[in-house]
Amino acid sequence: MILEKIKEYIKCSRPHSFPASLAPVLLGSTYAMFYSSSFKFGVFFLFLISCIFIQAATNLFNEYYDYKKGLDKIDSQGISGSILKNKLTEKEVINAAYFLYFISLLIGLYLTYITDYKVLIVGIICMLVGYLYTGGPYPIAYSPYGEIFSGFFMGTIIVSLSFYFQLGYINYKVIAISLPMFLLIGGILLANNIRDLDNDKKSGRNTYAIIVGKNQAVLTLKYIFIVSYVLNIIYIFTNIGSIYNILVLITIPLAVKIIKGFNNNVTKETMAPYMVLTAKITIFIGFLMSLANIINYFLN
Repeated sequence: MILEKIKEYIKCSRPHSFPASLAPVLLGSTYAMFYSSSFKFGVFFLFLISCIFIQAATNLFNEYYDYKKGLDKIDSQGISGSILKNKLTEKEVINAAYFLYFISLLIGLYLTYITDYKVLIVGIICMLVGYLYTGGPYPIAYSPYGEIFSGFFMGTIIVSLSFYFQLGYINYKVIAISLPMFLLIGGILLANNIRDLDNDKKSGRNTYAIIVGKNQAVLTLKYIFIVSYVLNIIYIFTNIGSIYNILVLITIPLAVKIIKGFNNNVTKETMAPYMVLTAKITIFIGFLMSLANIINYFLN
């Protein structure tokens, strides 16, 4: 019985999404290798655990509040359905989210102790945004700004904090190197909203995809990919990155496949695989950019 509960908690936290936290942490941490020969593995793993717990808690909040608002159905894509299927109670899901936030806060207090009080402030803001993503009277996920918030906090903020924990400062270059993660993580939510456009419209959401329509939303996703590749090319020819950023370009065929998939399909079931691929390409690009940093460190 206990093992079944644990399995359901894990399923409800959506562990398939955790690599989306690993990619920006890895990118920011490895980018610090441009400036230092040492690497703080302990701090890296602590911050990674904190980010994963916050993401898991955010997913639990999503499960809870989407259920409370009557938005989740048995056939809904991308949910665990733990509450709908009576495998977890509403109270169990929300308490699990609060517990993960508590552990993240404890880690944040330690990271603040070894760095600066501003880290705690930023961490609390991130946790608040995670809650307000689907909680509160005006959920961010139901607005046209979800992509911006998710991209900024899971992309730029996490990359920058990862860099900061290694070096103790932030410069404009790490902000620049975070931009593909900003765009692509926002792109994951955009792909999700393209897939769920019809259902979201019926449930009263007002996402960017609903406002501009499917065709323009897919075009926006296309430009997100293009700009991400162009940025990596710019990094190659400036001192922001290295020649090894060219590795990112091997994912172009996958980006083309995703855009074609969204353009050629109209139902949530047939578009679902391309939403999953959008998450995967984001993780691939984050890992390849990190690999470029590591290769540059060892070969230069």
